[in-house]
Amino acid sequence: MEKGRISVGQVTVLIIFCTMGDMILIIPSICTHIAKQDAWISTLLSIPAGMALVWLLLRVHELYPSLTLIEAIRKIIGKWLAPVVSIWYLFYFLMSDAIYIREFGDFYTTQTYVLTPLRILMLLAILMLVFAFFTGIEALARASELCLPFFVIVTITVVACLIPEIDFSKVKPIMEKGVLPTIHGTLLGVSYPFGELVVFLMLFPYVKHSAHFKRSILLGSLIGGILLSLFVIMSLFVLGPFLTESSVYPSYILTAKINVFNFFQRMEAFIAAIWGLSLFFKSFLYFYAFILGTAQTFRLKDYRPLSMPAAMLIYGLSMMVAPNIIYYFDTLVPFWVDWDLTNSVIIPLSLWGIYTIRQKRKQSQ
Repeated sequence: MEKGRISVGQVTVLIIFCTMGDMILIIPSICTHIAKQDAWISTLLSIPAGMALVWLLLRVHELYPSLTLIEAIRKIIGKWLAPVVSIWYLFYFLMSDAIYIREFGDFYTTQTYVLTPLRILMLLAILMLVFAFFTGIEALARASELCLPFFVIVTITVVACLIPEIDFSKVKPIMEKGVLPTIHGTLLGVSYPFGELVVFLMLFPYVKHSAHFKRSILLGSLIGGILLSLFVIMSLFVLGPFLTESSVYPSYILTAKINVFNFFQRMEAFIAAIWGLSLFFKSFLYFYAFILGTAQTFRLKDYRPLSMPAAMLIYGLSMMVAPNIIYYFDTLVPFWVDWDLTNSVIIPLSLWGIYTIRQKRKQSQ
């Protein structure tokens, strides 16, 4: 159904963008809300745990390397139960994309384009997704390669410029509330950035595999995890746990602290740009996965005609999903971790277990 093919290097770049995604601005606040001043420990622990999660996803992909997640589900659990699980994943892709579009609109209407109506910005975001969809997955992958240097340079520059502002006393005392908040913070640090990489199970079959495929995917998630952790750590060490926790976009506020010789300052626009960039690539992958998965679930010959109905559906849902950003953070975020873990750990682990049991039965017969 999908004729396009992308290289291992290109999917690695997309992994980096998707790991960062919408998390650049909001993960410091989410982790610090739970782990307080120990969120820097949580985010460091989340890197190896997240790598283990990505390894699990790669193991599931290896069961049927030429099939997408939706097709593999049909092979593993049969044609009667497969539609239920497939529709569950399609709903997850759909709602996640609606949330990303809403995050895009909420951020830019509250921080930069304050006089622009929310629905206009979200409509523009949807139109960009549709345009990218029609250019194809190959063109998007090449665009991600072109954007990566800008993304990395801005991230490293922001972190480097904030080093003089670091105050180690802001993360003391260590483990004041015990170990449990740190573990809970680690769980959040794993589920959001790494768990949402489950969408790549819809993309991996269209990657030109090489001997370094698995290593490249793990490397991409490692780089994404490290860059993301840098934002959490710098937010804590510069802003402190209270301001990080109470801010909706602590990473954005963080860049306002940059002041090199009273000349190099006001870098908020750059952080807003790289956030919008990474969120665009992540939104596209969920948009693509929803459309492709829908076509495969209902055995359609072509998935492209679904793009406009899907775009209108996501636009409507993004308007309805939350009345404002406070509702989103208070009501949706605390429970989203369970959904991410279900889709990225529990169901993939179950698919792997069912596949193994069926293979052993076949061998014993």
